[in-house]
Amino acid sequence: MSVLIAHPTRQHSHRLAAALESAGLLHSYWTLLPDRRALSWFAARLDSLLPSAVSRHSLEFLSRDKVHAFPGPLLFQKLASRFSSVALRQLGEWVAWVVFDRWVAARLPRLRPRVVVGYEMCCLDIFRAAKESGITCVLDAAAFHYAMQDRILHEDRNGASTWAGKQLRLRKWNEIELADRIICVSELARQSYIDAGIEPARIVVNPVGCDVAKFAALHGLAARSGPPKFIFVGIPAYHKGFDLLVGSYKRLLADYPDAELHVVGDAAMARKVASSLRIKIHDKMSHDQLSRLLAVMDCLVLPSRLESFGMVVVEALAAGAPVIVSDHAGASKAIRENENGWVVSAGNETALLERLRACCRDIDRVRMMSSACTRSASEHDWSHYSKRAIAIFAPLASGHA
Repeated sequence: MSVLIAHPTRQHSHRLAAALESAGLLHSYWTLLPDRRALSWFAARLDSLLPSAVSRHSLEFLSRDKVHAFPGPLLFQKLASRFSSVALRQLGEWVAWVVFDRWVAARLPRLRPRVVVGYEMCCLDIFRAAKESGITCVLDAAAFHYAMQDRILHEDRNGASTWAGKQLRLRKWNEIELADRIICVSELARQSYIDAGIEPARIVVNPVGCDVAKFAALHGLAARSGPPKFIFVGIPAYHKGFDLLVGSYKRLLADYPDAELHVVGDAAMARKVASSLRIKIHDKMSHDQLSRLLAVMDCLVLPSRLESFGMVVVEALAAGAPVIVSDHAGASKAIRENENGWVVSAGNETALLERLRACCRDIDRVRMMSSACTRSASEHDWSHYSKRAIAIFAPLASGHA
């Protein structure tokens, strides 16, 4: 039990925790998210009054004594995230992440794990305390290097000039400097660290995945028919290329007026960006709900300007839906051209439009790709991620790396 994981929210940290727990390597898991088991005093008949996030983020798959939750600071961050001001949103992040970081760091000398796993902006004090105690530091980098993010994304560039934005970037820089190992979720993300001057020997790649069986369960049962149906899943924002999709879809309707576009994610944000178009907008969905919808969609579209991986790509493949994805998404490596999808240039609305048109012209062929999509998804099941995670951490935990 040698590896301590500290993540204020989630990303894929719970998958790493489950993998290490199965191998007997997990020391403990620290988070700001509430664990349902910590609310045992709350009467079962009142469960319906709890936010859905409590049950969604509960950690029953981990031993109760290994989970440590401190939900308070996350409420502050969530309230700050509602402001339109980038400066205020970043201030909320800075406060929550620093409080979490110091909470774990203060306990580290007593806990004495062999390895600590931190996440960007949230582990500077943890890594400093670990170094003082001879503990190995691993930065599990869920995103691209921040220099690449600032270069490509407008909001990140604007945020870099605020006080909190500067503090968050300083934390990122120091965390990278202190990390003994950096784990990236794709080769594309790894290259962004190398381009920023980080030694390649310190960086390893462990691509994330999906629950293939869950998303493939309806494959072959649900019929894909009727007009062409495209789907976008995620935050309908600039970095996801949602504006490019809206623009290309608007032009597509001139040639294929019956083509459908479904959007799953932040419904209010999607309506704000695409209120003038006939788009079928869905609220956020559970994995079960999403798998049922993907089973009747013809094609997932993810034209991200910057996406370190993009788990929805392999989820769609598992559900039998081919994918149109940009070359700035790490999951584009899962695409075999004309077999399970297509890769288009990031930021190129014309290229995206032409691919949408090609799918509409030959929709029967697109639907025949379904079985190939499902077969290719098997390479990206979470079980493969877990095996790679154990191979990475077992030597570190034993002190032989």
